[in-house]
Amino acid sequence: MEKKARRQEQLVSKRLLREDSTPEEGAQDGADVVPDPLSEDEVLELLRGLQRGSEDRKRWLGRLRWALQNEDTQQKFVRLDGSIRTLTGLFTSSLADLQLEAARCLHELSHSSVPTVAEACLPVTSYLLTYLSGHSLEFTELCLYTLGNLIVESEAVRKQLLPQGIIPVLASCIQSPHEAVLEGVGYVLSQLLQAKEAPTEIIP
Repeated sequence: MEKKARRQEQLVSKRLLREDSTPEEGAQDGADVVPDPLSEDEVLELLRGLQRGSEDRKRWLGRLRWALQNEDTQQKFVRLDGSIRTLTGLFTSSLADLQLEAARCLHELSHSSVPTVAEACLPVTSYLLTYLSGHSLEFTELCLYTLGNLIVESEAVRKQLLPQGIIPVLASCIQSPHEAVLEGVGYVLSQLLQAKEAPTEIIP
């Protein structure tokens, strides 16, 4: 029972940055509507749209981001072969607008309460760390909160981030003049320190 209460508390503490979420056509503007789950075929169509390398990739990413607000769709997406690899490819693209939109998709995934979704994002963690010295404030903030959310959900993520040097990276982010970045760093650190292995592995 106590474990369940603690889990609820952890989930409540996850952060979601979604100021300018653009719902699909037909949804009510401004309403906090969670989209209906997509079928396997619809999720596959989204993935193929991203993989085609067409001019339309930003639009496909926008549609994916909206769809990933649904937890059922998130699980279908991460189960698809190559889904995270494709998203990682766009996240590491040289086109800033694609990078940002892919970061928003990863951020939606990081908000899932299903540990397998967080663990599917493991290959992206090293890039999230690298991009903390990012080119745009919004991008850096998204990377920070995505990391913080993944840390809450999965011990595997925490185990991977420590050797990748998350603590020194966060220490350098503390030098940032931007309040939004400092708040993000505080969030990631608080999630790390709440981890059950914090006293032995993180605090030292």
